[in-house]
Amino acid sequence: MQFQIECNSEKSSQVCLICRQTFQMLAARLIVCNDDGDGYGEICHQCTAKGGNWVQGQLQEFKHNIVLA
Repeated sequence: MQFQIECNSEKSSQVCLICRQTFQMLAARLIVCNDDGDGYGEICHQCTAKGGNWVQGQLQEFKHNIVLA
């Protein structure tokens, strides 16, 4: 998995890939992508604020669930 950070000019709502809560996009967006650059979804600011190790653990679980599906 890879992270992609992009500037955001849209004022839209998204659903967080980790906590599944709807959140308002701010000036930057953090997108989780596969190794080919295809986006899985975005991570909210509250989950991002919990730190890289926490996010990594959550995404490992997410990746495990994708493989099983």
